[in-house]
Amino acid sequence: MTLHFRFSTSDMITTAGVAMRPVEINDIGGTFERVGQPGITEAFSHQELAEMMRRPDTTYFAGYFDRATQEMRLNKPVEVISELPEQIGRLVIWRKAVCDAFLTLEAKDQIKRTQDSYDSARPRLAAETQRLVGEGAAAAKKARPGKDVTVRNLPGSRTAFQWVRAYQSASCSPLALIPETYRSGNRTRIWCPRAEALMNQVIEIYADTQRPTKVQAIKQTQALFDEENRKRADAGVPIMVVPSAASIRRRLDMADPFYLYAKRNGAAAAARHFSMSSNGPDVVRPMERVEMDENKLDVMSLLTLTGIWEHLPPDRQKKFETGRRWLYIAIDCATKCVVSMRLADNPNSDDAIRALRQIFEDKTPLAQAAECESTWHHHGGIGTLVSDMGPAFVSDAFQATVASLGVTSHLPPAGIPWMRGHIESFFRTLGHQLMPLLAGRTFFDTIDRGDYPSEMLACLCDDDLIKVLLTYIVDIYHNQPHGSLNGETPNAAWKRLVAEHGTPPVPDCLTLRKAFGRPKSRKFNKEGVLFSGLSYSCEALREAHLHSPVREVEIRVDLQDIGWIAVKVGASWYPALANQPGFEGVSFEELREGMRAVRHVHASNAQLDAPKVQRAIARISEANRRAFALRALTPFHVTDVDVARADAALHYPLRSDQQRLGYMPPSNDLLNDAISITPPTDKSRKPDSDDNGPISERRTRRKNRRRWGFNDGK
Repeated sequence: MTLHFRFSTSDMITTAGVAMRPVEINDIGGTFERVGQPGITEAFSHQELAEMMRRPDTTYFAGYFDRATQEMRLNKPVEVISELPEQIGRLVIWRKAVCDAFLTLEAKDQIKRTQDSYDSARPRLAAETQRLVGEGAAAAKKARPGKDVTVRNLPGSRTAFQWVRAYQSASCSPLALIPETYRSGNRTRIWCPRAEALMNQVIEIYADTQRPTKVQAIKQTQALFDEENRKRADAGVPIMVVPSAASIRRRLDMADPFYLYAKRNGAAAAARHFSMSSNGPDVVRPMERVEMDENKLDVMSLLTLTGIWEHLPPDRQKKFETGRRWLYIAIDCATKCVVSMRLADNPNSDDAIRALRQIFEDKTPLAQAAECESTWHHHGGIGTLVSDMGPAFVSDAFQATVASLGVTSHLPPAGIPWMRGHIESFFRTLGHQLMPLLAGRTFFDTIDRGDYPSEMLACLCDDDLIKVLLTYIVDIYHNQPHGSLNGETPNAAWKRLVAEHGTPPVPDCLTLRKAFGRPKSRKFNKEGVLFSGLSYSCEALREAHLHSPVREVEIRVDLQDIGWIAVKVGASWYPALANQPGFEGVSFEELREGMRAVRHVHASNAQLDAPKVQRAIARISEANRRAFALRALTPFHVTDVDVARADAALHYPLRSDQQRLGYMPPSNDLLNDAISITPPTDKSRKPDSDDNGPISERRTRRKNRRRWGFNDGK
């Protein structure tokens, strides 16, 4: 049953920082007007009012706008009796009991407001007062015989009548009975302005980066007084009284502690020292808040991709460079699932952008490449991306990519890691659970490390290190109970919350190509644009080829899928498909490996045939595909320089007469994959007997070389 509240028009309710006063109360609810904003009203039902009164940010002041209440608020230091010191509070409660006892006896016509009546009724007034406060004979616990009993003496008639009048004029509020001596004392300044200025110097002396002690700061302040008195003595001016060390210490203790700590230890240290613990942001939906950060791994590893370390002689092993890799991690705050991971040589915006790209895709193939038993399917759109103020995250390239995706970016101030508590907690968990299992760990600091030979024990290559990290995250971390999830595993939390709330939509493929694709500039011709031997075209390119005077366009290429690219024609972006079918879902690494396999069999200057390259890609083993996938997470991924070098080497587009004229099924002929270059036939000339001779053949080849041309995309 919902309670029906009864309010007075002089009451005030403050909720969420908004003060309101009741205007009308009925059986349904009430209408309230905002204080200071006449005419702005809000209506609440009795159920809403009951819920509002239970909120921690709601306060209720009965009779706030009464004249007596306002006059009392001007003269009294507190709003409730419990704010007073215990001794003063007990005195106020006793005074209230005296007034209540007097009014009770007055109502029974047993006492009047005269001195004679007060003196005659004094015993009855004392007994009623003791009953109300539970003292003396009315105490709940009887005193043992011979034990002293403390009983308060009643005030004189004049004082009692003053208390009763003040009590009644304040609507029987005990605040009117607070003694005026509560705030008594001499509060005037006892030092002259010059002495005050010199005493305040102790704060600046103590707030120094050299961090002097309080004793030193006090002595230096007293030395300032001595120096000032010497000047006054020379000038014939009365000298000042030098304050004692205790007085100067009291002045120093009155200084702002944050100011002192910040001046002595730095602003960042002060922020950490005076930070208050909190529960962090309230996140309940998957991918609502994603925290991303970089951290230097606490393990020495071999800065190479080789997998034959154990087979090398010791002298060769010593030549390998060792060091510590950086790790980029993105974690979903609601489920504590890791949604991105990447190794880097040094913090940089390129690796940060590649780590950001992984958040939007299913990474199960990467987990399978590392032979993990669980899937790494956690992905989705991003509500808010939170990162630190590292150079990689504040760079123009990273922020431009985030803005292109329409993601809200939040950069907490530097030196406040607890504002990204989820990712910081994960790195600490990684250091406590995984790093002790790896040879060559560097520990958290040099004291913990001691004489441990980290460099000598380094044995993990980058491919081994990425497999270890993937196995820990996918198979261990995601499947172990998490404390902040009340014992639930991150995988279980992801499954439950996704079923309940879903995830934000992933940006469309064209947006992802524009944001993460490798930028290139290409000239187009009748076949479209050329990239790594594949030609791409779309309707917009064909229209530009007919009418646009600008013959160069900007493209974006996704190296994980070269089946299509994004092309900017004019001010708009369009998807351009490869003219050669069969390359959908093929990565740049697989294409380059397929071309290398074909050229290994055929001459390097031969024209590459698309079916041969596709069959070579199909012959790439699953082990090599897994190696390509894992290498994309290491610093040895395909760089822009590698792409430019491989692209420049392919002056000839991948083409096939069989694909243009019709598909021909493969045969068992061993020379079927050979490349045949047949010169075009000149039908304008009549057959000649000399055409079969060597001179005629050389003439034909020269003519063909002179007339042939290749579209190299330049």
